[in-house]
Amino acid sequence: MKKWIRGCLYSVITGLAFVSITGLTMEDSIIDAAETDAKKQKEEKSAVKSEPLSLQVTLQRHYIDGKVVEETHDETVWSMQDFWAYYEGWQVVNQKEGEVTFRKEISDISPYIKENGYFGIKNDILTIFEGRPVNSQVIQSFYQINTEELESYQAEQLRQGIKIKSKEVYQYVLEAYRNMIPDKTINS
Repeated sequence: MKKWIRGCLYSVITGLAFVSITGLTMEDSIIDAAETDAKKQKEEKSAVKSEPLSLQVTLQRHYIDGKVVEETHDETVWSMQDFWAYYEGWQVVNQKEGEVTFRKEISDISPYIKENGYFGIKNDILTIFEGRPVNSQVIQSFYQINTEELESYQAEQLRQGIKIKSKEVYQYVLEAYRNMIPDKTINS
């Protein structure tokens, strides 16, 4: 019976030793895995925490009157995702290292034309002037008008200048005088 008790004790002690050694090994493995995960997360965070990117950003606004307003500024970019989201609706027209140029079509007349533009007539051509037509600089010319078809008030308006206050005025004047383009006849 003593042999049997010794055998049982030996089995219990061996089992306990195995469990404690295995437990330590498993505990070490768990600790090692946790430390490895922590190192990976730290490395990923340090990779994400890179220096910000400095870009020269150029914005080109193209207005329906043909004016292009260009603005250039330096921008510090911490997140490219945020950067692209901010310029959603803009078209990239040029991209080089350290530079990005965006373009946007604006469905309006330019602030410059709203401020300074007047429709008038010069050499029978519908024209936009910087200021009133008398002795003003031409900004843009459109098409010839048959001045003989003009009502007297229309001729006077064009001599004095029609202030371009809005997109609606701009479009209205262009359309109103479009039907006064002279017919081109071909001689046979």
